[in-house]
Amino acid sequence: MLHIRRSWITALAILLIIPLLLPQSVSAKASSKDNGAKANSKIIYLTFDDGPTAHTGQLLDILDQYHAKATFFMLGPHMETYPKATKRIVADGHGLGLHGVTHVPGKFYKTPYTALKEMQQANVSLNKVAGVKTSLVRTPYGSKPYMKAPYRNVMLAQGGFHMWDWNVDSEDWKYKKDHQRVYNSVMKQIHNVQKSGTTPIVLMHDQEATLKVLPKVLQTLKSEGYKFEVLNKSVQPVNFWNDKR
Repeated sequence: MLHIRRSWITALAILLIIPLLLPQSVSAKASSKDNGAKANSKIIYLTFDDGPTAHTGQLLDILDQYHAKATFFMLGPHMETYPKATKRIVADGHGLGLHGVTHVPGKFYKTPYTALKEMQQANVSLNKVAGVKTSLVRTPYGSKPYMKAPYRNVMLAQGGFHMWDWNVDSEDWKYKKDHQRVYNSVMKQIHNVQKSGTTPIVLMHDQEATLKVLPKVLQTLKSEGYKFEVLNKSVQPVNFWNDKR
């Protein structure tokens, strides 16, 4: 009898312990899935200014290799000089933006209407080459200090454009030969912006020097779970003036 009683006690103990173990196992799996979802939901916007150029094809090849999308803020004359590259940017599903015509502050910012006219002309070039238009703009050298209220009122309210700057400057325009410095700087900035709870918007340039550092940047971002998105008119603009129009 004593043996039977011990067997019943042991069986009862096992039955009581099993339910306690099962929820813990399921909870751990769910937690693992949640963490994975959070890692995969990290969004980043890569942007490239001053193109298209003779190097755009290589740049697009690198982006394609890493299944990454970006947004290109292009110059009117460059789009007409490199129509094949412009068409491929559109065909590959990258974001489309305008960067003006002259890229000369004294000409672009001469009046609020000269700034608007350059963006409109750039849009004409984009439509002529690729049959599309865009409302996204990035003004030469960024919107501060030039794009004061009168300029923004004309560009955004009258022109219907949406103005974008950046919160991560890769400085690829400055350190064209020091690729490691560019990599270290851009990754540090991205991590800092991400920690602050803000989506990174990275300024890079469509140039030969950038081709040397881009693969390493993309490889690291992919390994860290970033998802590459494109800017469009449905995304609320981020600029130095905090103008959400």
